Amino acid sequence: MLYPINFTSQAPTSKQENKSDKQAQKKYNDPLNKNWMVALSFSNELGAAVYEIAPKISQILWIPPLMYLGADIYDKYKNDKNNHYKPSGTRAFEQAIYQGLSGFVLPTFSILAGQQITSPVAKLLNKGLSVNAKKSTLLHMNNAIEQCVGDIFTDKEKFRRFFLDSLENKIRACKNEKKSDSALKRFIKNCSGHYALANCKKAKIMEYAKSNVEQLIKIKESLQANKKPPEISNANFQKYIREYPILKETYGEVFANNALRYSLKTYENQLLFGNKLLKTIGGIVALIITIKPIDTFVKKVLMQKYIDPSIDRFSRALVESSNLKKHIKNKA
Repeated sequence: MLYPINFTSQAPTSKQENKSDKQAQKKYNDPLNKNWMVALSFSNELGAAVYEIAPKISQILWIPPLMYLGADIYDKYKNDKNNHYKPSGTRAFEQAIYQGLSGFVLPTFSILAGQQITSPVAKLLNKGLSVNAKKSTLLHMNNAIEQCVGDIFTDKEKFRRFFLDSLENKIRACKNEKKSDSALKRFIKNCSGHYALANCKKAKIMEYAKSNVEQLIKIKESLQANKKPPEISNANFQKYIREYPILKETYGEVFANNALRYSLKTYENQLLFGNKLLKTIGGIVALIITIKPIDTFVKKVLMQKYIDPSIDRFSRALVESSNLKKHIKNKA
């Protein structure tokens, strides 16, 4: 069992037996219950929360909890709660379920839920534009920058129309996809924010996109005039100044625009990071609010009332079945 067990014994007949009885009833000292080790075991929740802004770090943060999980399951397998070596597969299985639910499944679900709730709530701050819709718009802008060719970079109106027209097509495609998908697909894609452009008002999305395009035009014109825009870093500007003339002389104007693309995409990535950071904060807040209730719910409700009794009944059934088979075999 995962929970304390009360031991009883007959009255000791000697001081030696009394000492042995006290040792037997000594509370189990969990070697994995140290503060720093417990803190490491929660790094996967932090990893889930920061996935939006740092996916590689998020993956690394899952390593300590997985190691802790394995060590904890093994420790509970080999030790009962009186400091005696007494292996038990049932006890290890119970611990695996408890740790899986309270340390992995439910906290991760809570973080994802917090991130998704942040998106519609942020409409109040983003003038009716959800976090997911803003993210999808910025991702479209980033991809469109990569596809800019020819005189799109030199003609302001073509530059403007290229971004806005392609975004309108993307919104139309997203709405058609939502209509054609099955109910299950719609539920999954709604939870993941896939339909963000279809769920927000088109006028709000286009208003934000127009503002973003005008900002891109200002940055582009400043760079083409060899002036540093305030929206990009000095390092970014110096990189553009170095690379543009070299690319232009070596490959021509078309390839020289690669330096311009890099600067514009860097600006869009900065906006994306801020947008993702908002969702990350929402996930962390949700984790802080729910982590204690989740642990209490798993320990006091799921484990004690449902999972532990079910495992005990299953174990007894296996023992009874084994004894019955032995009895039948002996009779034969």
